[in-house]
Amino acid sequence: MDNIGDPTSAVTPTSADAAFEQAMALHGENRLDEAERLYQAALSLDPGHAGALCYLGLLRLQQDRPEDSVTLLQQAIERDAGAAEAHHHLGVALERLGVYGQALACQDTALALIPDYGDALHHRGQALHALGRVPEAIASYEAALAQSPDDPQLELALAAALEASGRDEEAFVHCRNAVGFDPALTDQLSQALGRFGQRQPAKAQAGMQRLNRYIGTFLTNQANARMGVYPGLASAPYHDVARLPGALALERNYAAIKAEIEALAATEFQAEAENLMERGAWDVFLFYERSRKNEENCERCPTITRIIEANNTVRTQAGLLYVSKLSPGTHIRPHLGPTNQRLRCHLGIRIPEGDCGLRVGSETRKWQEGSCIVFDDSLEHEAWNHTDEPRIVLIIDFWHPDLTPAEIAYLEGLHRFASFQAVSLNRYWTANAESRSQARKHYD
Repeated sequence: MDNIGDPTSAVTPTSADAAFEQAMALHGENRLDEAERLYQAALSLDPGHAGALCYLGLLRLQQDRPEDSVTLLQQAIERDAGAAEAHHHLGVALERLGVYGQALACQDTALALIPDYGDALHHRGQALHALGRVPEAIASYEAALAQSPDDPQLELALAAALEASGRDEEAFVHCRNAVGFDPALTDQLSQALGRFGQRQPAKAQAGMQRLNRYIGTFLTNQANARMGVYPGLASAPYHDVARLPGALALERNYAAIKAEIEALAATEFQAEAENLMERGAWDVFLFYERSRKNEENCERCPTITRIIEANNTVRTQAGLLYVSKLSPGTHIRPHLGPTNQRLRCHLGIRIPEGDCGLRVGSETRKWQEGSCIVFDDSLEHEAWNHTDEPRIVLIIDFWHPDLTPAEIAYLEGLHRFASFQAVSLNRYWTANAESRSQARKHYD
């Protein structure tokens, strides 16, 4: 009887398949020496065992022996040409050897077999980047991120390709995402900010001057404790959509975004909490609310989430990202947002005919389905839907496009600190509620 139970058993398997299964289990536990012995045992029983050849080839990669890996993986493919994994690992081995054209061909074959093979998309991007085909590399990395959205190394690879294309602000977003997933990569972000300063010294210097002025106001400011006004940023009621790559991405992906929003049930929305209505009803479906990600809602809308996390959106306590639904007859009274550090973007999803619009300062505009409106919500603004149909827009806060990556990194850190302080203070007051009550009784 084959020994297919405990993979740590010292009993020698009596079939190639049994040895292979035990080797796989040990390989998964990173017990490479024991796994290698069992792969070799499988091959001694069946010299052409495709699985053993493939995974022994992978093990050779992990041992930094790419030449040996290539030989084994080529043999595996000869036995089973339909094994996408063998083609992928062969591509990685060839990439390791600097044979990028052949590596790319291997990844293309793997993807022809499994179109959504995330690791193959990742390494296809690396081969394309090495071959100088950077726009194609970016597209491959983006497709890979759609499969593995929390992969810090993939975020760094995409950042490098974007940086090579001169798309510094977008590169910064993905480098920052990588650090969010793995704080050990902080130095990578610092280096990226340094390179930005070297490539665009005038812009970087202007940003540092604004930042220093902002920090200086902490010494003298008494009137506005929230410190929402950031100096030197262009101010206008409405801004050019073309200045925000994320807004353009929303328009390009309108059909998919609309489908995701229309699939939401009315019961999944909640009443807006700020109580800004003069009349009517205002309901929202939140993706991020002041630095808190709603994981369940984001999973419901992958296209929207991917755009949010691939652009300079405000995912700190200074920002909101949500679907907004104004019921018929609703009027949101004039009000001001807390800071000019952000610009607010509305993508029209469902816009009824009739009196339905947005006023910012003295300028009034009407939404259009599939198009974005970008405005400075630190200026007085109001919105209304005086029709018989609901109005639905997607609202995304973006960092002001005048801000440099270094300024955004500083402001994000400042917002995280402020959020931590607020949470800590709340916990302190909650934990000490009883003692405060007793103290008050003492003086009564």
